Amino acid sequence: MFRIISALFLVVAMAAAPAFADEPPLTLASNAPDRYVVVKGDTLWDISGRFLNEPWRWPEIWRLNRAQIKNPHLIYPGDIVLLDYVDGRPRLRLGKPIGSGNAKLSPEVHSEQITKAIPSIPPNAIEPFISRPLVVGANELDDAPQLVGMDDSRIVIGHGDEIFALGITDDHPTWHVYRLGATLKNPVPDNFFGETEKDVLGPVETYMRRPLPALTPVGTEKPVDPAIATVGKPGDVLGYEVVYLGTARLKERGGPGEASTLEVLTAREEILQGDLLMPAEEPVLKSYVPHALEEDVIGGQIVSVYGGVDVGSKFSIIAINLGENVGLEPGHVLGIYSKRTTTYRDKQQRAQTIVLPNKRNGVVFVFRVFDRVSYGLVMEAARPLVVGDVVKKP
Repeated sequence: MFRIISALFLVVAMAAAPAFADEPPLTLASNAPDRYVVVKGDTLWDISGRFLNEPWRWPEIWRLNRAQIKNPHLIYPGDIVLLDYVDGRPRLRLGKPIGSGNAKLSPEVHSEQITKAIPSIPPNAIEPFISRPLVVGANELDDAPQLVGMDDSRIVIGHGDEIFALGITDDHPTWHVYRLGATLKNPVPDNFFGETEKDVLGPVETYMRRPLPALTPVGTEKPVDPAIATVGKPGDVLGYEVVYLGTARLKERGGPGEASTLEVLTAREEILQGDLLMPAEEPVLKSYVPHALEEDVIGGQIVSVYGGVDVGSKFSIIAINLGENVGLEPGHVLGIYSKRTTTYRDKQQRAQTIVLPNKRNGVVFVFRVFDRVSYGLVMEAARPLVVGDVVKKP
């Protein structure tokens, strides 16, 4: 496929009427250039960060409307991003260069091969998570094929080794190997249970005996915490994380009650008897433009850092307790706010601890959304991020 260009610059205004009137004014980066030439390896986030202090506000400086956010104009290596002003407001436009230096220009038609459009965020960081299930329900894997054996001469399963599974009923060529991982739950604050109750009762009984904070929705008399109404109660199970272990190719499918033979293609972690298999699908990477939530949400928190680690940092994959149930979609950007406390001595010299206002210490780009859970790539992190950190509109 080719694109035809017949002028020194074909300037394309990626613009409609501004659609973000409610947002505060854009602030340009202190060293924002007048123009930037897109290179291979760039992302929309990278380019936005060259011009803006808040990269996720990319759609505003391009003057994209709401519909264009889900289907943005494509940008390719070699394109020129131009910064100018309209009615005193900054705007980016896209230029297509033809010729260079003092080369003589002629009216001839020039064509160039289209290269792959640049993505919103680094694709290599999220590709393994696009086509693979990350969260399942309690019984969703009950009928999944199960690994029942492997070559007895192998201590560690690797590329080219054979494995055997029961329950494969179709000839799908490639299969992913999984293991059930962490249970994703709404975080429970350290001070949620009274000390006496905690010693005597289990979490469920203790929770049921704890009075809810005061907030009375219309038509009810029982107080309900707005965070509980949005994301569920502390300790609620949101789903079960599955851990991707590797990929295998079906060599021979067995009959009913017989083992099928597969060849391991990749093994990211140790593959063991009892692990589960699911058909592998081709990943579909979407190029959503980053954009903030239109309305803020209540009760959003980090519920896990993928990979079983305790803390997250830049380019970590995190799970949050917000999903389609609150209107979250791929491309949404959320701020990450760390809870802070300080200890001081009061006038009677007694040690006291108080909670300080939350401080934004990171930004996460949502790329995969389930019913009550979403996964995002941490794009900025000023300090380690932990389970329980608050996520909301930046």
